[in-house]
Amino acid sequence: MSNKEPLLTSAQVARELGVAAGTVARWVRAGWLTATSTTAGGQSRFLLSEVKEQLKARHLERDT
Repeated sequence: MSNKEPLLTSAQVARELGVAAGTVARWVRAGWLTATSTTAGGQSRFLLSEVKEQLKARHLERDT
């Protein structure tokens, strides 16, 4: 079994951060979040650690 951090959907990121899925989508559209990768179908995938770093840089991360 791999110890790699899993790629998450925007809905999973939203759940982890305690925000609405629409909020994550808005952050992506605004350029505040950048997806780690994109599927062939155009779906964004994120590493939670990268999301937290990006939000911290924008002072948007909640204390968890």
